[in-house]
Amino acid sequence: RMRLGGVGIIAVAFLALEMVGMYLIAQEIGLMRTVLWLLAAFASGVWVIRHAGAGFLPNLATSLNEGKAPFSVLWATGRRVLAGALLILPGALSDMIALVLLMWPAPKLPPAQKATNEDGVIEGEYRRED
Repeated sequence: RMRLGGVGIIAVAFLALEMVGMYLIAQEIGLMRTVLWLLAAFASGVWVIRHAGAGFLPNLATSLNEGKAPFSVLWATGRRVLAGALLILPGALSDMIALVLLMWPAPKLPPAQKATNEDGVIEGEYRRED
């Protein structure tokens, strides 16, 4: 005999809500529109996940260089990856949760450091090789 924990019950209830919701939506807007919506949500989810980490390392490096905790950068990237995964799942409820996560206000990240000083001098070390 297998027991379902609290997480299992929540997962089964979530899937049941998604299935009932998709059935009702398909009855209202038609099967073709529902399938097109699901395909568009899937493609959007893949795109969001692919591009979620584009600025992750530069923003993380800037945050660490300034001595700030990297939590805001990790939270922003993790939130986008979770939203992308929810868009990939078929269903209206998961899409609505994903949209809330995507519209969540982004943390104020510090601007990237400039490589030059005000006098136009670029500081650094060099070695001439012939």
